[in-house]
Amino acid sequence: MDKPGVLEQALTAMSHQELLALVLKLASNRADFCHALLANINPPPQSRNSQQFRQLKQQITELFEAIKERCRYFEREHDEDERYTELDPIVERAKTLPPPEKIQVFWHLVTRCNQMFEDEFPIGTQQLEEAIGLYAEAVAKLAPSDKQPYFDSLAGALTWEMCGYGDVSDAIEKALATLATAPEDARYIIAQLQKTDYCRSPELIASFYLKLGDDASYLKVRQAHLVTEENYLELAKYWQRKGEKKKYIATLEAGAAHLLEKRHSRNYSFDFLPVGSAVKSSELLQTLADYYELKHDRENLCRILMAVAEYSGVSVELYQKIKDLSVKLGTWQLDRPKLLERAQRNPETLAQIYLYEADWQAALELAHRQPHAERLQVLVAEGVKEHHPQKSVQIYEQLVQHYIDLKSRDHYRTAARHADAIKSIYLDILNEPDIWRQYIDALRLRYPRHQALQDEFRRR
Repeated sequence: MDKPGVLEQALTAMSHQELLALVLKLASNRADFCHALLANINPPPQSRNSQQFRQLKQQITELFEAIKERCRYFEREHDEDERYTELDPIVERAKTLPPPEKIQVFWHLVTRCNQMFEDEFPIGTQQLEEAIGLYAEAVAKLAPSDKQPYFDSLAGALTWEMCGYGDVSDAIEKALATLATAPEDARYIIAQLQKTDYCRSPELIASFYLKLGDDASYLKVRQAHLVTEENYLELAKYWQRKGEKKKYIATLEAGAAHLLEKRHSRNYSFDFLPVGSAVKSSELLQTLADYYELKHDRENLCRILMAVAEYSGVSVELYQKIKDLSVKLGTWQLDRPKLLERAQRNPETLAQIYLYEADWQAALELAHRQPHAERLQVLVAEGVKEHHPQKSVQIYEQLVQHYIDLKSRDHYRTAARHADAIKSIYLDILNEPDIWRQYIDALRLRYPRHQALQDEFRRR
């Protein structure tokens, strides 16, 4: 001990690991040595990244406090698409951090967003959804053995308040799927999802079993949770991939029955739809219809198209297609009343059907029963004008008078457009220009002091 040079030589000769083991052993056995050692160790200078990491978390916290204050003082309707420009530079800086710190910053952002929803200050979700994606990207760069705590965080977040807004739950589901790169990942996520109350857990679990190629577990979960049209379609496509044609069709048929039962149980009432608008379609029913059409199975095709009419409503094109099939099958007398009854959900579609059938009287009676439905009135007037021009003129005259009575320049302009339709009928169909002239002159004479009206009708 009185020869320091010898001690220095001995310590220098030791390897790093040997020296570290010796120091740790002495520190654990001798408290005085441990204290002396710690007193003489200078902590390493704080890295720039660590400082930036803490700054970014603090900025995120302060930003959401500021947003909360704005929400308190300025009442605004919730806009799920709203973005917060102050957040963008924070996110860009966070992207430059090492993966562990990047993960913490983005998860801090996610939790702060959720806190806003918990505190009843709903915010735009676009940047939240992006942050979840960036969080998953950062986690993906970790070693597989280090991912499990992050799977826990994502699976647990599926029941957070924020998941009731925007596409947040979809973003989390996508993140889980992105991170499950190995079979053990999928199995671990399944175990976590089985512990949650998330409503779509069965869907996710089934998808992970498919990813694992565990057919038995997939079928057990999927067949126990056939709730939506998508569930039946997914199972049907599974059987199709397996070459099980009978099970494929049976699953689609079961799905069709489920859809109609669900429709009846809800006592569904269709909204009146404008002409040409699409009714709610069913991919499952259309898939079945395509299958039976390809097989030239008229009976089943007609049955499924009638189901489409019941589920989605009737369009003129659907009516025509069913009629062609039903006439050939000899069932048109039974099918037509059902289609007309379902078409009553949309008077304009019903009018189109009457016009297609050349049932002019039925179309006119329908228009008469709904005098304030302008689109229906015009549809019928245009449809019958070649066969009942005077009836068409009467409809247009009522529309002209209706808009004149509303007394504004815009309404006078609309009245003048309908008057143009009357002019066309008198000149092109009835060949009675004098009657047209008498009508338009009488109209102008009735309103001599209405200058705006006179302006709109001057060139008619």
